[in-house]
Amino acid sequence: MVPAPLSYPFRGERRVDALLAGGGLHLLSVYVPVVPLVVALGYLLVVFGETASRGSDDRYDVLPAFADVRRIVRTGVGGATVVAAFLLPAAVVLVVTVAGVSQLSLSPGDVTIGTSVGFVLGSTTSLLLAVAFFYLLPAALANYLATGQLRGAVDVDVLTRAATHAAYFYDVTVGLVAGGLLLVVAGFTTAIAVGFFVAFYAELVAVAFWARGVSRALPDVAGDL
Repeated sequence: MVPAPLSYPFRGERRVDALLAGGGLHLLSVYVPVVPLVVALGYLLVVFGETASRGSDDRYDVLPAFADVRRIVRTGVGGATVVAAFLLPAAVVLVVTVAGVSQLSLSPGDVTIGTSVGFVLGSTTSLLLAVAFFYLLPAALANYLATGQLRGAVDVDVLTRAATHAAYFYDVTVGLVAGGLLLVVAGFTTAIAVGFFVAFYAELVAVAFWARGVSRALPDVAGDL
């Protein structure tokens, strides 16, 4: 399957209002931890669901309104639970590996080949787990939104179909690269507050590509969003 050409996400109305709201939530998170980011995640998932459910001709025409706060918060809490569940295994492996090595209190002369190999294997395993779970995360979130149930995020059939679909791989990868590059720009501009709004736009760009990937790999799931 030949990947669709890149397109500029969300060309229509409401883009500025959404960017102001999302960027403002990121800025607020500097002073109020967690809660603003959960709300921002909820809106990103609303965008994700609605964008994935549209056809290719109007997918990026308009952003959903930043309204229905109750729905956004509820979606954000559920989405945060799914994200945590998918990234937790890799985090646990990494923490156990680092903590185990740090408790050994080894001097440079005491480091053996076995110790080095163990650390490399543990850190590599955590990295591979993080990549695998993060790669499956868009499909998991899509099925959670489609079913309205957290257990939908771990549907083996849905995750397998997404993982083995070329268009899903392409769109998830492009979304990560494009969003990541914009986040680098955001990192250089946070001192003047602009970076918080750039960061939110970076997330929207990633979500836009992930939504397209889900709609192409999992049309049945996208149809229920």
